[in-house]
Amino acid sequence: MARNDAPETIVAAGMRIEGELKSNGNIRVDGNVTGKVHTSQDLTIGQTAQVEAEIVAASAVIAGVVRGNVSVKSQVVITETGRLLGNVSCGSISIRPGAFFTGQCRMNEPKRSENGEVKAQTH
Repeated sequence: MARNDAPETIVAAGMRIEGELKSNGNIRVDGNVTGKVHTSQDLTIGQTAQVEAEIVAASAVIAGVVRGNVSVKSQVVITETGRLLGNVSCGSISIRPGAFFTGQCRMNEPKRSENGEVKAQTH
C-alpha cells in the first residue's frame, strides 16, 4: 500500500458483515463480508477472509477469497494465497505465482503529460 499502512477499519477473523461497508480510510478484512466494500483509500483482504462483494478502493491487496467485481484506481495485487473470482478494473495488476484469478481485467491507460511522462490516473 502506497499510503499509511495502518488500517482504520478492521473486520476481524470470525466476524461477519452483511450489507455495505464504507470508509474514507484504509480497511482490512480478515472475516466474512457480503454486499459492498467501498473505500477511498487502501483495502487489504487477509488470508482468512471470505468476501462476496462489489469492491471499490484506491488500491487492493487480496490474500483471501473474493467473489465479486473489483474496481481500484491504482494497483490490485493478488498474493500467493489470494483467489479472485470476478472482473477487475484497475490501473495495474500483479498476480503472484500460486494465486488464482478468473474473470476479465480492464486496465485504465495511464495519462501522459505533454512531454511524454506518465501521470497518475485520477478518477
